[in-house]
Amino acid sequence: MANLAINGGSPIRNAKENPWSAWPVWDEKEEKALLEVLHSGVWSYNGPKETEFNKLFAEFTGTKYAVSSVNGTVTLQLALEALGIGVGDEVILPGLTWQATAATVIDVNATPILVDVCEDTWCIDPEEVKKAITPRTKAIIPVHLYGSFANMDTIMEIAEEHNLAVIEDCAHKHGGEWNGKKAGSIGDIGSFSFQLSKHLTAGEGGVMTTNSRELAEKLDALRNCGRRPEGDEYSADVDKGAGQYSDEGNFIQSGNYRITEFQAAILIEGLKRLPAQNAVRDENGIYINSLLKDIPGVKPMRRDERETKEAYFNFAFRYNKDEFKGLPVQKFREALEAELGI
Repeated sequence: MANLAINGGSPIRNAKENPWSAWPVWDEKEEKALLEVLHSGVWSYNGPKETEFNKLFAEFTGTKYAVSSVNGTVTLQLALEALGIGVGDEVILPGLTWQATAATVIDVNATPILVDVCEDTWCIDPEEVKKAITPRTKAIIPVHLYGSFANMDTIMEIAEEHNLAVIEDCAHKHGGEWNGKKAGSIGDIGSFSFQLSKHLTAGEGGVMTTNSRELAEKLDALRNCGRRPEGDEYSADVDKGAGQYSDEGNFIQSGNYRITEFQAAILIEGLKRLPAQNAVRDENGIYINSLLKDIPGVKPMRRDERETKEAYFNFAFRYNKDEFKGLPVQKFREALEAELGI
């Protein structure tokens, strides 16, 4: 015990001599792309960079449509609005998630119904979902948390049986796959965050994915002051990137939830790196779990065999204080942080 870093011993990793990797990752490619936007004079929305990124992200997730927006909280809210969820409706979601998952349900005047998660994945428990369904239930929001994937097979079966919509909260799962299908392509709508800590980031931002043209049209309008998308799909007849548009917002009531060309430029370059970054994180996760599984009181999260590609947001494991003489988890965290130089 005396040799522990928290007690004055030498840490396992000297973060001053061997610092952790910097985040976010960027190089001259982002710099060049940002200067292209700067000199183009098209800084606003629906410009060539945003159009390109939406196309690339749809291809990346295996969906027909991707619609960028201001952040991952708003993408959840707009998904709920596009599905017509509001007053009197109930939405089932996990009790273990970022507060925005529930807050956005309240923001559309619906009622969040919190259910328990599976102990070995920390993702929503399908059996608890079944118990929570009432005549007022309209949707399920499974959250793919940290490095785990919600059981989408069972969730989609439940949704089909009860005619419920499914919004995948993919804020932690850019590039993860379930049975060969990317996160965000399985439910009705996928919601992603590009906040600074996420796998893919522009500082802030978000995107919604769907295979439904009807939902894509609503999502596009909802993030753009209610204006109906112009042209075929999202090809414009006017230069909206320069601030021109022909629709005054008479399609649907909404506000301004758009990203800029600067954000899209960064996201395009980041998306090129993402598959390789995810592969490295997965390799490291497999290695760490192989060591953790032999430590009494520490249990790796269960990786479902149907999860064909991993995408870690944070690396998580379970802690049993009884195996550490009742040591509170906060003290365990403090000791671990000291060893890692965090």
